[in-house]
Amino acid sequence: MANLKVSIIERLKTADGGWTSKPVDIPKQRPNAKGLYMRDMREGKFLLVWRESGRKRYSDYIASLPQALREKAQKELFLKSLSEGLKVEDPHENVRLTIAEAIDKFLSELTGRGNTVATYVQNLRQFETWNQTAKTRKTYVDQLDRAHVFAFKKFVESTGCDEYTAVWKCIRLNKMVKTVLNLQAGQGPVKKSDFSDILNRKPTVTTYNKDERDKFLAYCCVGMDLTMWTLALKCGLRSRELATLEWTDIDFVRHTVNIRKKQMKDGDKTIEFIPKKWSLREIAIPADLMVMLEQLLRTSNVSFPTNTGRINQKLWEECKAIAAKAGLDVAKFKPKNFRSSYATNRLRSGYTLADLRDQMGHRDMHSVEHYLAAMRSEDMVNSGKVDAGWD
Repeated sequence: MANLKVSIIERLKTADGGWTSKPVDIPKQRPNAKGLYMRDMREGKFLLVWRESGRKRYSDYIASLPQALREKAQKELFLKSLSEGLKVEDPHENVRLTIAEAIDKFLSELTGRGNTVATYVQNLRQFETWNQTAKTRKTYVDQLDRAHVFAFKKFVESTGCDEYTAVWKCIRLNKMVKTVLNLQAGQGPVKKSDFSDILNRKPTVTTYNKDERDKFLAYCCVGMDLTMWTLALKCGLRSRELATLEWTDIDFVRHTVNIRKKQMKDGDKTIEFIPKKWSLREIAIPADLMVMLEQLLRTSNVSFPTNTGRINQKLWEECKAIAAKAGLDVAKFKPKNFRSSYATNRLRSGYTLADLRDQMGHRDMHSVEHYLAAMRSEDMVNSGKVDAGWD
């Protein structure tokens, strides 16, 4: 009968350059307001040790203590099943899934309403591409840990996404890991409680005042750059909507931009653009911007391409470069803030919340109410009413 005890040992380097093995004290998980939480998240070289069929057995190296604990629990269940005469597969004899294989497996079985599948595809493929060049590159899905997920979050924010969007990408990545590894709640690389401060935070609205807008546009090159950033400010497009905009999306008769699902050429490849849920819409174009679009030289099917006619993947790096040249606060120039400036400006011009919801591609009124609150706060300060009446 198999021994049911499974131990964890850690391989440590000694002062003379050799290696030694040390038993690991299993940390006790204490319940608190956020559920079970293990503080010891260290990485290293860990092995499982157990006795089976009268022989001492060792596992392959495991990259982190949390992963070692998960594999210890799986091995103990396997040994217990053997002792009860059940025929089960040893979880450690299965082939480890690479990250690419795990993503393919997860996506092949994923179902959902709306654009759930498309969102997961975009998020996980983005992670897969980033992981290939990351300093802490991982090969297997069971190697993904908290530090690697947070490194991905930092990368997503560097592309121009706000922190809230980056967090949800990490949560979707965590769900993929838990699903393919059959992990229980709280056993993934991260937990939702790790992001509770961000998820529960009220949305912050940062806008550009007239001086900032005028100064930024003054430093844009006349032609494509000036037209593109004017469009971002005056139509409130999301970053991906702006980058993938085609001339066929612009109705020069009705003066509208059509945000739609489409297949489009990007060099030799054909890609599919799927807007966010509820974002299929027509956006009204101001008359002065319409004139700029009509005068712009068309060199590609993409409205604002690179020099080689491809989709520009570095719009927001270029945006920050213009802001730096203009002497503006570079950290303030993010895709979300262009949309916030558009929203508050349209509300001041007389748009109702329903008008703004439809033009920005939001799901409900609640999604745009914070723009109204921000506009009122700004107007209150600018009107001088806050300072009036004090002796």
